[in-house]
Amino acid sequence: MRAPFLIRELRFAWLLREDVRMGAPIDDPEAQKDFQAWWLLHAPCDFPAAAARVRPEDLPHVGDIIRPAPPGEAFEFTRLMEVTWRQRTDARAQHPPDTPAGTAGFIRWFFVHGVPEHDLFRHLPAQHVRRLNARAWAEAAPGQAAGQAVGEAPVSLLQLYTWQMDPALQAEFPLHTPSGRARFLGWYYCEGVRTLKHGGYLELDPPAWLAGQHPAIPGLSRLAVLAWLWACPGCGMEALSDPRQIDAAARWFREEAVERYRLGQLLAGGRSPQASPVPAAGRAPSGPLPSGVNIVGFAKGELGIGEDSRMAAASLERAGVPFAVVNVRTGPNTRQEDCALDAHLREEAPYGVNLFCLTGLDTARVWLEKGADLFSGRLNIGYWPWELPEWPAVWSEAYELVDEIWVSSRYTQQAFQKSSPVPVVLMPMAVTVDRLRRLPRSAFGLPEGAFLFLYVFDFNSYLARKNPWAALRAFRKAFPAGSEPVRLVLKVMNTSPDDPRWLAFCAEASQDARILHIGGTMDRGDVLGLFAACDAYVSPHRSEGFGRTLAEAMLLGKPVVATGYSGNEDFLTAETGYPVGGRLVPVGRGEYPFGEGLYWAEPDIDQLAANMRDMVENPARASRLAENGRRLMELRHNPAAVGAAYRARLEYLLARR
Repeated sequence: MRAPFLIRELRFAWLLREDVRMGAPIDDPEAQKDFQAWWLLHAPCDFPAAAARVRPEDLPHVGDIIRPAPPGEAFEFTRLMEVTWRQRTDARAQHPPDTPAGTAGFIRWFFVHGVPEHDLFRHLPAQHVRRLNARAWAEAAPGQAAGQAVGEAPVSLLQLYTWQMDPALQAEFPLHTPSGRARFLGWYYCEGVRTLKHGGYLELDPPAWLAGQHPAIPGLSRLAVLAWLWACPGCGMEALSDPRQIDAAARWFREEAVERYRLGQLLAGGRSPQASPVPAAGRAPSGPLPSGVNIVGFAKGELGIGEDSRMAAASLERAGVPFAVVNVRTGPNTRQEDCALDAHLREEAPYGVNLFCLTGLDTARVWLEKGADLFSGRLNIGYWPWELPEWPAVWSEAYELVDEIWVSSRYTQQAFQKSSPVPVVLMPMAVTVDRLRRLPRSAFGLPEGAFLFLYVFDFNSYLARKNPWAALRAFRKAFPAGSEPVRLVLKVMNTSPDDPRWLAFCAEASQDARILHIGGTMDRGDVLGLFAACDAYVSPHRSEGFGRTLAEAMLLGKPVVATGYSGNEDFLTAETGYPVGGRLVPVGRGEYPFGEGLYWAEPDIDQLAANMRDMVENPARASRLAENGRRLMELRHNPAAVGAAYRARLEYLLARR
């Protein structure tokens, strides 16, 4: 679906921001127009590279007039003003929209603070700019007729708004006097423009009169006079009747004030626009790039998909393929301290092939954050995991970012092949336990002499998909007496302590003292040490793109019982472990991004329990299956074999370019 009022940058951002998606449907034309205004407020921080390349003409509806000017005010409400009022809760709290005073206060806040804070200058309607720069009216002083013109020092409406919003300015610079007006303008151009970031206004409508010679004081520009009157509060215009004082003021202005107050651009008629910096990784290549691979992914992230980047690096290294790593930061809830690839990290992408070890959604986020130039002139391969049977139609544009998709399982390959216009190539991932740190059970607070089932999952990987409830229920069904020498160890990270789903799960788990919980993020070696310290691995997931934790347990020689569905079907069979049957069920609303209308598997709890019990009661069979699984992992998923497949495919692709 291509929203008619949104360009690709905004369509991607809409889909990536769940908080925005839940606010309104993307097929609502008014919501699309509002989102153009949302983009201006948030994109410079969230998606800097994309924000820099979006032009005002790409956002034609932010200046739409959506309601007339309130009584006594000079400005109609534009869509941008309305959305800013909704988004900036601080401004709304200070200027409540349900009162005339609040409305008037917001209009002043918007132009004085909101526009410069969000760099909205280029998106103001031309008529608003003209009104802001028009000569304003000072508040009448005692004995002065209301509406009397400010006088020869032209205070603009924008400047008047600035004065009205700051009691300190009102006290220091009485606008009903010529001296007060002149000194206020001196403050505004010397200090206010810089501290309030109003340079964009001067660029839109340069105050050329400032650089001109003052009509009453030869040798000084109007700006020099205003600056001098402000900087020398004890001096007045009469002091400038002395030629020596004029010379001193001119010298002070030229030798000190221009540099101190950064007045050079103002004297030149406005400020020069500053080009937005392009992130290093987003710089387009200036010529042919050397042969090699840029791994773009969560290289420092301590999560499963971060291990995809690290395993891709290990495989390329074994195959002798030059590579560099461009790290992508994960969300704030994930620890990012894995240093395995630090020696290969680069700010720029030096090679001619990009391998995005990210989801398709995160590849789009990289395109927004780092810039389209990262993709330009390179062969782009999306090494994309996906955990549902189809790629969502609303994300079909993500295919346009890559030339080819690599997948780690036949399940994921079939999911993408249903809609992908680019080749989808099965490319199993490497699995290693080289960083294993063997630790005693006591290091984890685990009992000796008990058979330990382990399940490792990340709360960020969607609790409904990981389905830990099934592990609890199968465990209790398998060992109902409560006295059996068994334990279920749940290692989980990135939990949300106030999430009702997590609280409900913890409440259920606490009903059985044999169910042990280990929280927090561990170093990679310690996590593998926990695998090694336990006796078996259980995974009642509803779907997996690959199933790395299952594969790691198998490589460590542990028997694995898991749902026999999705990515792990490639390696977990009746000859290598305990696949559990089940039935397909719809993905519930909110259980997985863009999962509505799709399905995954609900494992058979009775069969899962029977297999867990069989592991304990028939250790010889469990050992034989575990050894078969270990051999399969060593043969098919070792970095040398995987790296050889990478190299062969890369050579084929590059030969065709």
